[in-house]
Amino acid sequence: MVRFVLIPQFTDARTAFFSLGHISTPMLALGLGLELASIACYSALSRATLNPATRPTYATILRIDLTTQGVNNSVPGGGPTSTAVKYRMLTLARTRPANAITGTTVEIATSVLTLGGLFGIAIAVSGGAVHANLEYVVAGTVVGGVAGLSLVAVALLSRRRTQTLEFVGRVANRIPYLPVDAAVSFVGIIADHLAEYRSSRGRLAIAVAWAAANWLLDVAALWVFLLAFGYSANPIHLLVAYGLACLVGLVPITPGGLGIIEGVLVPAIVGFGTPHGIALLGVLSWRLVQFWLPLPLAVVAYLSLRAERARKFSRDVAARTREEPA
Repeated sequence: MVRFVLIPQFTDARTAFFSLGHISTPMLALGLGLELASIACYSALSRATLNPATRPTYATILRIDLTTQGVNNSVPGGGPTSTAVKYRMLTLARTRPANAITGTTVEIATSVLTLGGLFGIAIAVSGGAVHANLEYVVAGTVVGGVAGLSLVAVALLSRRRTQTLEFVGRVANRIPYLPVDAAVSFVGIIADHLAEYRSSRGRLAIAVAWAAANWLLDVAALWVFLLAFGYSANPIHLLVAYGLACLVGLVPITPGGLGIIEGVLVPAIVGFGTPHGIALLGVLSWRLVQFWLPLPLAVVAYLSLRAERARKFSRDVAARTREEPA
């Protein structure tokens, strides 16, 4: 995928760069700032989905998210692996296991469904430029169907908890090597967490707002990177192309959708009228920040968490030593 999709684009982007001959450095700096703000908003979403009773501080959650993003961007099919790493790091930060499991699950669902909602809204208001394109219509229909099924699942878990858990048990019993009790317990924990969410509509609204801010700041960074090379894209059309690329990139095939997102996004925004050379430069500059920047940040964040945990362990040992009778 990288060989046949990404590398040829870097070659074309180099040619396009020399043909354009100018770039706005302030716009690139602004795009970098927007991308960092997007990362910060995702950690605010993570914090909002965790039960306040046992969640870590925002600074700790931010470092955990940076670490897991680094894992996601460096391991093939890194989504499930990064989720497992996040769960482990949250529990090491003294988050209760049930809170870590349900918080992470709800966080991912909220983020993906919010992206799908933004994509659907963009398609609805984009006019004939999208409605005549069968691929976008199909994608919008699929996203809407997934969102509808998710809402049905939430309603069943909330209002018919016992019947839903019985159904989960019957299904799990038919799947080899899947412990029935563990499956039912996991779904039950999520149901309890969702019930807690429903009882606090403000908390749910805050989570959706942070998820929307995360995605919108990210696409704003992409818009700024295109502007840095001299092209002002239509924001709605760009959101449609961005939403499609990111939704396809969620499929765990390559690390962080590497090669897939670029391969979908460049022709999509070219189809909306962006010059090909500018589309290449803008998308690759954006991905240089969006995909590669979290990798060194992840190393720093992980080492910081390790050092902090070592300091806490040393303090605990010293405190126990002082308390022990001579």
